[in-house]
Amino acid sequence: MRCRELGRNSMWRLVPIHIAKSILAAPVVLGLAGCGGHLGTFDTPETGGSKLANLLGFKNNDVPAPPGVEVRHIFCPQVIVLEGTAASQAYAGTPPSSANLRYQYALDDTARECTLEGDQLAIKIGVAGKVLLGPAGSPGSFSVPVRMAVLREQPIVSKLYRADVTVAAGETRADFTIVSEPLRVPFIQGHAEDDYTIKVGIDEGPSADKPAAKHAKP
Repeated sequence: MRCRELGRNSMWRLVPIHIAKSILAAPVVLGLAGCGGHLGTFDTPETGGSKLANLLGFKNNDVPAPPGVEVRHIFCPQVIVLEGTAASQAYAGTPPSSANLRYQYALDDTARECTLEGDQLAIKIGVAGKVLLGPAGSPGSFSVPVRMAVLREQPIVSKLYRADVTVAAGETRADFTIVSEPLRVPFIQGHAEDDYTIKVGIDEGPSADKPAAKHAKP
């Protein structure tokens, strides 16, 4: 049994990354209440300059300008984690419980970089997360489906990425990082956060089914 929240045709709701982090910091058993539950209310999300952005080498959003011309700053859209998609669990039996938890996927951090390319805004998105093994889980290889989208009321660009993660024998967790290629949308103005929203989340909807995890040999 797996908690599913996001599909291609799902209604997308928002939860800021800092609220998602506080939820993920709670014991795994609390994740059971997250199946279709409300994770938080809308708040101002974190801005750029995060540790992840520095790690990925993301640059600031200033548009280069010739000498004597003022540098133009692009206010990049905020990254929002979709409500109910900050974590996903898989269980070995029913009813789901902390005792039969196989593994949990969880998102930890996000970052973005905006570049002006002619009349288009190129947005590169970074997402960091982890795979955690539960009492019923085994080390092995996992494929974490993460959807990244840029919206202006409706999705303009939406792509599904997969992070291939291996939890080594004797370990109970492994980290992952995904960086999108530039996702291009029409450039409207420097305050791009007024025009667009970036949404990310673990997507295990019908269109994102993944093969079962391959377990490492003892």
